[in-house]
This record gives sequence, structure tokens and C-alpha cells, in this order.
Amino acid sequence: MSPQPDNAEATMTAIDGRDALAFVIIRPGQTEGGVSIEAAASGLSKQAAAYVLRHVAQQWEDEAAGASARKDTTA
Repeated sequence: MSPQPDNAEATMTAIDGRDALAFVIIRPGQTEGGVSIEAAASGLSKQAAAYVLRHVAQQWEDEAAGASARKDTTA
């Protein structure tokens, strides 16, 4: 993970999470390349939340692989 440039605009995002079954927030960590993770599940078992997160991770992996393959064929 690369740090924000010095001239990056600071932004604030507000999310109404009152109906959220689970959340994961990933922030830059204290060390180079590290991350800080905040996560919780309420109204959804942690096992079910983990299943959903694995599904999202697979979708992101597939998208990244597809983008990489497209990039390789256009070079």
C-alpha cells in the first residue's frame, strides 16, 4: 500500500451503518505496507460474515486477474 501524496485531499465519508450486518474498515497501518483492520458482525454470524468476505475476495481476485490478462494482451 502506498502512502497518500502530501498534496492529497483529505476526505470524510459518512456511512449509515444502522442496518449493516457486518463491516470491515481497512486503514493504513503504522508501518510501511501495514494496515489496521476494524471489523465486527452483529445480526450475522461471524462464520456467515467470513463466507461473504471470501466471496468478495474471490470476485476481486477474478477482476484483478481479468484486468491483468487484458493488460497483457494489449501490450
